[in-house]
Amino acid sequence: MKLPFSNKRAAHTLLYITEAKTFRIDTDRRGVIQGEVEVIEFRCDTTNGIPSVLDHIVENSATLGKKVWLLYARLSTYVLNLPSVQVTGVEEAILEQALLFEYESLTGQSIAHSQLAYHFVSEADEMSSYWVNLIAKETFTKIGEVLKKARCKLGGITHPGGLPFLVSAEDASSWLRIEAWSNSFFALSKNPETGFSMNILLPEQNQNWQDELDHWIVDTGDVEKSEAIINNKIEYLPETNESYHLTLDGALIFWLGLWADYLVKTDEPAVPLLNVRRKVNMDLVYMLGGGGLALALCVGHFTWNLYLRNDFEYQTTRLTAAEKDIKSAREGVNNARKQTNTLEKKLKLLRNNVTVIPAAMKALQGRPMQLLASLSKHTPEDLIIESIDVDEALHIVIKGVALQSQLINQLASNVKSDFAVLGWRANAPTKTDLLAFEKGGPWEFSLVLEDDGLKGFVEAGK
Repeated sequence: MKLPFSNKRAAHTLLYITEAKTFRIDTDRRGVIQGEVEVIEFRCDTTNGIPSVLDHIVENSATLGKKVWLLYARLSTYVLNLPSVQVTGVEEAILEQALLFEYESLTGQSIAHSQLAYHFVSEADEMSSYWVNLIAKETFTKIGEVLKKARCKLGGITHPGGLPFLVSAEDASSWLRIEAWSNSFFALSKNPETGFSMNILLPEQNQNWQDELDHWIVDTGDVEKSEAIINNKIEYLPETNESYHLTLDGALIFWLGLWADYLVKTDEPAVPLLNVRRKVNMDLVYMLGGGGLALALCVGHFTWNLYLRNDFEYQTTRLTAAEKDIKSAREGVNNARKQTNTLEKKLKLLRNNVTVIPAAMKALQGRPMQLLASLSKHTPEDLIIESIDVDEALHIVIKGVALQSQLINQLASNVKSDFAVLGWRANAPTKTDLLAFEKGGPWEFSLVLEDDGLKGFVEAGK
């Protein structure tokens, strides 16, 4: 049951979700915090649990803001490096698919059902670095459904690490910050010579993360300002000028305010925000995967491989287009051939009809007279035709009597060819002996003519 709360709705809601609980702040349209920080006791051990957290908040907390931003501490996040010459000037969709393949090569995890967001970080030693966040498409869809049901719009989902500026209010030309999260460590730095850079270390995948962090600090050199953000991770961290503990009695509210202010006021935040994006072309992902694998095996000859890949893509595009044109032309020819055959059959039928139909009509008009004429011509003596009728089946029935049985057969045989020309088929006559004489006879008979219609005229005229 939903609890009663104030009807006034905030412009924005920021939810910082950890494994054990969620912290919520609401802001106005300028990013200024309204009210107190709300703590929601609800576990969320994996990204799959985010929709359940949102359902719980919708049902048991005040109405969410019109736009909702999510910071999840265990979100899959990486810094991926690609050769600069490979990604310079490419379309956004192709770059995203190349990053997906690089993620699959690095982690061994399938990319078929992943939603990805990325942001360019820096370029050094002819390699471009990108910060990427990933989430399962099914989970992302469920998040959208929960927010839509609550009449909210998703501002974006990202990792709480990586706020791209100093947490302290002091201005410094060079600085570094180390952030300790539940399953990752962020290392950020900025100086006038190399600009902004970032590294993400994952202890679960890298046992030497502490050594790499020490080397990173040495490589970064002296800076004017150094900071550390500590969540709930108790680990060795190098000494810094400032340390911020994300607790209610520590720097949590201040830090959440910085995130809210940055996300609300910045048109294009320098963080990878997971949001509604167009569908990724998986066929192109695997095509680029083949090129990426060849590139990894031939690092020493990178430029030549790049040329081959670009040429292959160009030729593939041309051949694909040519194949489509050939297929379309072949289908057009087949359709034209079928239409031609159909028209030829219709034309042949029309030509036959021009010849047959007038002759048939003329013959039909003259059939009654020709029937009588044929009977008059071929009726033997001692045979009398008593009636000519049409039965229920529309057959012509000729009835009569004859003194001798063979006279009936003679009549049927004589008129058969005449009636065939007229479109009638003469059946075998039926005879009945009336037994009026000692030696039999006279004989009553019935001769049935079946009408073959137009078919009978055509066959008779062959």
